[in-house]
Amino acid sequence: MPEQTTQNRREEYAEMTRRDVVAGARKLFAEHGYEQTTVAMIARAARVSPATVYAQCGGKEGLLGTLMDMWTTSPTVGRIIADAEEGRTGRDKLRILAEGYVAHAAEAGDIMRIIERAAASSPSAQEFMEIADRRHLEALETITKGIADIGELADGLSVLDAARIIYFHFRNPQFVLASETFGWGIDRARQWLLERVESAILEP
Repeated sequence: MPEQTTQNRREEYAEMTRRDVVAGARKLFAEHGYEQTTVAMIARAARVSPATVYAQCGGKEGLLGTLMDMWTTSPTVGRIIADAEEGRTGRDKLRILAEGYVAHAAEAGDIMRIIERAAASSPSAQEFMEIADRRHLEALETITKGIADIGELADGLSVLDAARIIYFHFRNPQFVLASETFGWGIDRARQWLLERVESAILEP
């Protein structure tokens, strides 16, 4: 029993250390950019050695991958899909999805920006961005298939193309452009994008 207790404590400590390293990297990547942040900076923020950053999290690249997983596989994503499936009409499903985008951006918008910006110069970040995009489209296909199943998808529009239309309008750079760059705010941006999507993919 004492050996098991010691092992459990070691595992708990390792997990706490890993969380601290990930949190430190998330903050520094957001403040300084992925390329400008060093492993030494992350180690100082988490109060560990650089060797621990590599051993626990795979260095900067491993940390970026961890953040991408946090963004694309968070419980919020699953809840959005499940809630949209419960929507009775296509408009209900899209409204739930649009509200979900707002909630997800509040939760992981900083990670989205970190990876989007890093992808411009980092091949590994570009690969992570491609994985994130693929997961995004797969989630949207689940929702657009639900709309097709109730007969409300526009004639001649495939489930995949409907998912691509939503992706085009609601992906993070577009949402930020409307809500922040245009100065519309979150509510107006969400409603405007939602109306564009409804008119593009639903039966009139």
